[in-house]
Amino acid sequence: LLVSKDLGKHLLEVEDLLQKHGLLEADISAQTERVQALNAAALKFSELEGYQPCDPQIICNRVNHVQTCLEELEELAAKRRKELEDSRQLWTFFQEMEEAEAWIREKEKILAAKTCGRDLSSVVTLTNKHKTMLGELGNRRALLHQTMKKGEKILAKKSFSSVGIQEKMREVCLRWKKLEEVTGLHQQRLEDALNFFQFSAETDDLVAWLQDMYRIVSSDDFGHDDYSSQALLRKHRAVVEEVEKHRAAVLALRKQLALLAPDHRQGVDVQIRVVEVEQLYGEVAEVAVLRTQWLQDALAVYRMFSEVHACEVWVDEKEQWLEKMEVPEELDEVEVVQHRW
Repeated sequence: LLVSKDLGKHLLEVEDLLQKHGLLEADISAQTERVQALNAAALKFSELEGYQPCDPQIICNRVNHVQTCLEELEELAAKRRKELEDSRQLWTFFQEMEEAEAWIREKEKILAAKTCGRDLSSVVTLTNKHKTMLGELGNRRALLHQTMKKGEKILAKKSFSSVGIQEKMREVCLRWKKLEEVTGLHQQRLEDALNFFQFSAETDDLVAWLQDMYRIVSSDDFGHDDYSSQALLRKHRAVVEEVEKHRAAVLALRKQLALLAPDHRQGVDVQIRVVEVEQLYGEVAEVAVLRTQWLQDALAVYRMFSEVHACEVWVDEKEQWLEKMEVPEELDEVEVVQHRW
């Protein structure tokens, strides 16, 4: 049993052999106590004085022989255990490498099937999932590094053929490197898609805001009097300031477009969209200038009306006074009326 060359052909078989070997070691340990007791009893016969049933030398030789056989048995058991433990390390290494390969294959399929999303929300979701996978990748990298160290230790012992171990390590290393490259490429595609959809969302928000501003600046409400026109002009000036503040955002669109990935920035739709935003902003700014002039004109007209009305009131007052004016009969009163006139 102890000189058997069967070291198992896979991890479960090695574990089974180790379990059986443990039982055998326990049996040897039990027999060791028995042998020691028998040897001690036998040696007593070699120490008898007078009658001796057997030659003491024969007894001693027999005790020594049994003890030597037991020690050889223990050495064989220790050697067998070491060989089995080495075999377990080997098959544990191969199993861990196979698990790593299976994990790599699974992630390769996931990455091959992944898209980069169709809108901002889906890209954000995919990016979060990819971050989770990067965490798993880091954990698996650490485990693989430990397994590689185990392989190097097995190679250093030179207990087994190094060909299969080195080949397996080389295969897994190449596959892992390829996985990291594919993961990096997919991450870059996700980042490119995220930048594109963020750009598109910001552009859509800017277009919606400009459309609202166009409706405001193209209003035909110029007020109905001096007060209402002044209020509208104040509000319009605030709108003009907001429009001017957004000029930088509109001008920056082309720079942002240039930073996008080639397959995104070279699309006809996105380039047309940028031109449409620039044209819409130009229209808003132009109409805003016209509305400013129209409101100022309306305010000038209403102010003129106000001044004309004031003049009419003044003329009416003077007409009424002149029509009602009578020449007093007293000199003092005449002087007062004359002074007023």
